[in-house]
Amino acid sequence: MPRISDERRAAQRQRILDAVMTCFEKAGPDGASMQDIVAESGMSAGAIYRYFDGKEAIIEAVAADRHEHERDLVAAAIADGGPDALKRFLDAYFDWVADPEEARRRRVTVHVWARAQHDERLRRIVTEGLAPLDEVGRALAGMGLPEGVEPDMFARVLLALIQGFLLQRSWEPDLDPRRYRDTVTALLDRVLRP
Repeated sequence: MPRISDERRAAQRQRILDAVMTCFEKAGPDGASMQDIVAESGMSAGAIYRYFDGKEAIIEAVAADRHEHERDLVAAAIADGGPDALKRFLDAYFDWVADPEEARRRRVTVHVWARAQHDERLRRIVTEGLAPLDEVGRALAGMGLPEGVEPDMFARVLLALIQGFLLQRSWEPDLDPRRYRDTVTALLDRVLRP
């Protein structure tokens, strides 16, 4: 049997995850079945099981995939350094989540967060996504925060603002990410440059 290339393997995996997003968006992770995913993907069940050993593994992949891009955004913003690093990150992040396809994925993310409260393995994957907070905290420490503001806690406040936006947007799909970002940026300017 011929071996498939890494590119083909990645494309097939993405095809499955795209089908998963459609199914999870319609019915949530608990309401969508493997049969739904098979039908939506147009692939055989056997082909899907070559990539994922079941629905739990698929849900875990959905959680992990979002974090990779977030880490890249944080790394790019911080690598350039300077006082505008945070603004660069927020610009890049909110431009990313403004994309309709990413907004759709983020609605599914909210389902994953809920499920992670009762699934220890999934919770570990979700909380591993918090690792860039350490980098953000270190970057904030060099920005001269006001007295009494701890960099690591300030990084968590920023995360709460981002997660809050994602949650609100799951209820209100028309919530404007750019207006939200501009408001967050204006508030941060007041804190960082009083």
